[in-house]
Amino acid sequence: MLTLEIITPDEKVLSTEAAQVVLPTESGEAGVLTGHIPMVTKIVAGELKVTQENGQTEFIAVDHGFAKVLGNTISVLTEGAVDVKAIDLSEVEAAQSRAEEALRKAASEGLDPSEVDRLENNIQFLVAQKLAKGRRR
Repeated sequence: MLTLEIITPDEKVLSTEAAQVVLPTESGEAGVLTGHIPMVTKIVAGELKVTQENGQTEFIAVDHGFAKVLGNTISVLTEGAVDVKAIDLSEVEAAQSRAEEALRKAASEGLDPSEVDRLENNIQFLVAQKLAKGRRR
């Protein structure tokens, strides 16, 4: 049995036991089972899949961050995480429109590159939420 913790700068989003966890990494999805070798990996905005011992599956939309697998413990440190069941598509689409407009304005006004990166990362997380929700309808 695995222990999974998902932590954002604001809170511990999830702490649960799992039979399998699939992480969205830079090089694709990485499945983790009991007894996995130690690993540290960069995660990207996407869908994290948690399979319970009873076969039930939970999906979490995560932003970029890092995951550490050590023993049978998986620690995910991410900028944002939300249960796919809690995603309101209309709110996400509105937030995405606002972020894209802010990005266009920032690009045309020559804003600080770090601010442009922040806006791009925000849009990536919003798109990840939309995709995850769309797959689970």
